[in-house]
Amino acid sequence: MKLSTWIAAAAFAASVSLPMAASAADGKALFTTYKCNSCHTIKSQGIALGVAKPEEEAPDLSHVGTKHDKKWIALFLLKQQETDKGVKHKKRFGGEKEELKVLATWLESLK
Repeated sequence: MKLSTWIAAAAFAASVSLPMAASAADGKALFTTYKCNSCHTIKSQGIALGVAKPEEEAPDLSHVGTKHDKKWIALFLLKQQETDKGVKHKKRFGGEKEELKVLATWLESLK
């Protein structure tokens, strides 16, 4: 077998057997798919409110990763974690477990 054929076969096998790494675009897409922008903006990512709501009621998450890690964020989105003021997230995340991981990881990256 030629080296180039072997390399191509190995690359194909790896792509089939290993899940693709989630990208920042995946997290951003999940944020809008699950309508998180109904209550939050992320000005640093160009995400505005998707509904008419006073701006002061929509916490901007542009720097959420400086305050919380992905584990805390995931638990907060599942209503299993409170802020330091004792506030729980208003709505429980309804997506799949893997989607929650991608979203929490992306939100953690916002610094």
